[in-house]
Amino acid sequence: MFGPEFLQQLAQLKNATDSGMSKLPEIVVEGNAGNGLVRIKLDGQYQLKDLSIAIDLQLIEKDDLEDFLAVALKQAIDQVTAIREKELYNSLTDMLGKK
Repeated sequence: MFGPEFLQQLAQLKNATDSGMSKLPEIVVEGNAGNGLVRIKLDGQYQLKDLSIAIDLQLIEKDDLEDFLAVALKQAIDQVTAIREKELYNSLTDMLGKK
């Protein structure tokens, strides 16, 4: 069932995905909310790189700040997810195109 050809294909698949995903730590995306009052930067592995709040915390309601943080984080996560999907797709199509 799982002969040498299958194992070779699995190895090729792993190499293709590893090479595409190796770029992810270098990619940085930004989500922002409140016209830039809150900015969140994530790398391609969803690691927080920067968080900035460009307003005196005494001047903003706690609920508003929480909403801004949630919006900015969702934007950044959505961007990383799209990049990861694109990299995976490109890796797989490159691998399949080489056959």
